[in-house]
Amino acid sequence: MDGLAQTAGYVNDILQSVIVIFGAAVVLYNVPRLARGGVPRVFSTLIGLVILVYLTELLVSRAVIAPMEGVEPAGILLRAGWIGVALVPAVQFHLSDTLLTATGKRSRRRRVVRILCYLGGVAFVALGLLTNWVVGPPSFSASTPRLMAGPLFLVFTVYFWVVALGSVYNVWRARQRCLTTTTRRRMTTTLVAILAAPLGVFPYTLLAAHPAAELPLWLWPIIILGNLVVSVLFAVLTSQLVYIGAVAPDRVVRVRLYKYMARVPLAASIVLLVYVLVGRAPSIFGLPRDAAQGFAIVFTIMIVEWIIHRYKGTFERAFQLNDDPDVRRIQALSERLLTTSDLKQFLESVLAATCEAVRTPTAFVAALTPTGPRLEAVVGPPAPLEGLADAPVALSQRQRELDGDGTSPEAARPESSFFVWGDYWIQPLYNERNDLMLGILGMGARAAEPDLTPVELELLARLRVQAAAALEDRILQQEVFAAVEGILPEITALQRRRSAAAFGGLPVLAAEPAETHEELLHDPEFGNMVRDALTHYWGGPKLTESPLLQLEVVRRELEEHDNNPVSALRAILDVAIQQQRPDGQRSLTTTEWILYNILDLKFVQGRRVRDVARRLAMSESDLYRKQRVAIENVARTIANMERVALEQTVEHDRHEEPLEPSPAAGSRPVERPVDHSVVVH
Repeated sequence: MDGLAQTAGYVNDILQSVIVIFGAAVVLYNVPRLARGGVPRVFSTLIGLVILVYLTELLVSRAVIAPMEGVEPAGILLRAGWIGVALVPAVQFHLSDTLLTATGKRSRRRRVVRILCYLGGVAFVALGLLTNWVVGPPSFSASTPRLMAGPLFLVFTVYFWVVALGSVYNVWRARQRCLTTTTRRRMTTTLVAILAAPLGVFPYTLLAAHPAAELPLWLWPIIILGNLVVSVLFAVLTSQLVYIGAVAPDRVVRVRLYKYMARVPLAASIVLLVYVLVGRAPSIFGLPRDAAQGFAIVFTIMIVEWIIHRYKGTFERAFQLNDDPDVRRIQALSERLLTTSDLKQFLESVLAATCEAVRTPTAFVAALTPTGPRLEAVVGPPAPLEGLADAPVALSQRQRELDGDGTSPEAARPESSFFVWGDYWIQPLYNERNDLMLGILGMGARAAEPDLTPVELELLARLRVQAAAALEDRILQQEVFAAVEGILPEITALQRRRSAAAFGGLPVLAAEPAETHEELLHDPEFGNMVRDALTHYWGGPKLTESPLLQLEVVRRELEEHDNNPVSALRAILDVAIQQQRPDGQRSLTTTEWILYNILDLKFVQGRRVRDVARRLAMSESDLYRKQRVAIENVARTIANMERVALEQTVEHDRHEEPLEPSPAAGSRPVERPVDHSVVVH
């Protein structure tokens, strides 16, 4: 019987360890989301308290602890766990109140009740730590030390469950206020799982007639089953609350959560289980137990990660992750994109084959851009660009001459003949329809005039087609990127409205623009938003997905920038930077020019920190301090510009008169003379 009880206790300890691992993983997962709303913060606090209770119980049950020299280590651990037990009801009520508030139901009375719950929890914490009125000193008569019930424990029990049931009532009210099918289903699931924390941390053994006695064998299956139920409820609660406050679509949130849970807590739990089993198993091949556990842990980690990687698609289909056809097409596109490095690598292979085919040491491909030809790839000595800018004109003129002679379109295209251009033979690269010149294929001339054989011409024709196809695909992709860059800010704003409207309903969807923008201006992260946008000043996700794109002052700039929100935001940033520029001649050393010089050199010109510090004759640490001040000034300037724009919007709505452009927002960035002392050449 004792052996069965010990085995049951060991199984229960493993289950508690798994709960601690998953709980800690949930808290870590919520760390980046703490600034997005009250639900992630309060839920993380609740999970943290549950971890504290389970961890202290686990440590006490695994360690052989007895009173030593008047010190009771078990008592210290158990009373530390009591902090979590006493505060869980208050935090649970706070979580339910936050959920109800998210549906638009605000109440000052609930706020008072929440404060009273916290005061009650703190009072019971103090009584449990400093006195024996609620819980007494631990008893060591059983195999596992346990706290004894004090005279006020029944009072605490009443407080604990009354507050816990009050949180259930709040979640029920929140569910009644949900109108959409999705939010109502999620709140229903939350209602079922909301009691996970109280059920998991309440000290039931203190209610027993003899709390110091050993637990009977029949009670262990109930305890294990109870911990299993609590773990399932916590998993369900986490899977529902993770959507609240998330700006990303539900499918993205679900994919991120499942992948994180598989790679972090699930893998850690499997490793823990293997460690325990190997530690209790007989010796294998005469290996010491420590060595066997080490090999088993490394092998388990590799196998778990391989299974996750190998069967990722199977798991995604099983859990209905990324099962939308549109999502699969976008994923396929991202996996097959022809990046700049991919294009260069492919063209270099084509050029190497070209050099081999015609026995020449040099070949190049130049793409035609609005600013002139641009070398995409070169094999051999670098090809000079001097004079190459006139080559497309000459090729086009030659083509018109051939067209004027009545030459057929196939013969008109120089497919079997090259033009001599200095020390190179060049040939145009056309698109698939042969109506648009994309670039130029050139190679070092091996003779004064092209002397290619029919076999060489046939090989070059095939290589030229592949090079032209690569350039054409790259152009099409750039057009796709430009279109995505234009609509991405609108999609981001729509996702934010969708997330807010899921529970906010009419007040959120019908809110005036000024209300939404004022919330953005008062966001504690507003300065970080400006910093991120400056970091990707010339393009990048921190600019294209910036919340600053919602600003009214940016919206007014759209018409001046072809309805491109990213360009409009870049213009606003430029205006704000220019407003930091002092009057007079620019200097790299005077104090009043320091902040502007940092903004211009670091963000506009994109210089490295070390180069900027050297140009401004300051240390990198000093540069970072002054850069922070400069960014704060830019953020303050943009906030003032936004307030002016909002005031004009309100005034316009009141009088229905045409808006005058704001001092900064209504104009394009100021054209300034280039200071050649600081421009990167």
